[in-house]
Parts: sequence; C-alpha cells; structure tokens
Amino acid sequence: MAYSVDLDKLSFSAPLRDQCEDHGSFLENAPFSPVKSWWFEDVDKALASLGVDAVRMDDLWMGEESGSTWSTQEVQRAAEQAQRVTDEQVQALEDRYLSEAVDTALEWIRTAAARNEGIVGFYH
Repeated sequence: MAYSVDLDKLSFSAPLRDQCEDHGSFLENAPFSPVKSWWFEDVDKALASLGVDAVRMDDLWMGEESGSTWSTQEVQRAAEQAQRVTDEQVQALEDRYLSEAVDTALEWIRTAAARNEGIVGFYH
C-alpha cells in the first residue's frame, strides 16, 4: 500500500502506517495487490524505458514493514520525467498488466507531485 503524504509531518521514530493514515492520502494500488515483489523490477524497467528513472518501485517496496519513502524531491524529479510520457506509450507496453501497473505508478507520482508530497510505501 502507498500514501501520498507531507513527509515533514511524520515522525520517523514512530510507526509510519498510522501517521500516513492520519496525514496522507491512500494511493490506489490494485495492480500491486496482492503484493508481487518480483513484479516491481518489471515495472521499474518499463518506467525507465519511458524515461522515468528518478524513483524505483524496488526502493519503495523493499523496505521494512515500517515503510519506505520516495522523497518529495524524488517525486518532483519523477514528475518532470513523467510529463514526457504519453498514454499511447504506456498502452504500447508488452502486456496490459504491465501497462496498468506503470499507469498506476505514474498516477502516484503525478498526484504526490501536485501536492508537493513524498510517497510512503508498505510491503505487506
């Protein structure tokens, strides 16, 4: 699961999940549920092939149960890269599941960037 959240509002010395629920917005994660950790590498490769390499799914999801983050700056850089990605490019990916996962990740990036927030993800 992932949340768009103002990272400055979080205390990293306390459990993040409750704080994200209180201060953040849940990001739809249907293509990643149930968790398929092997899938993240494929999504990373597809994002990179589209020119989006400022963030990696593996970095977000391979953290502890306590959560891993994409910083606000990383999200902003990824959003700049994502501006050049068209819907047609995403739809042209090798299969519809990969296309759906990439589209979801791009939506997370665009949503969090528009709010000037980072993203916290939880592997579970």
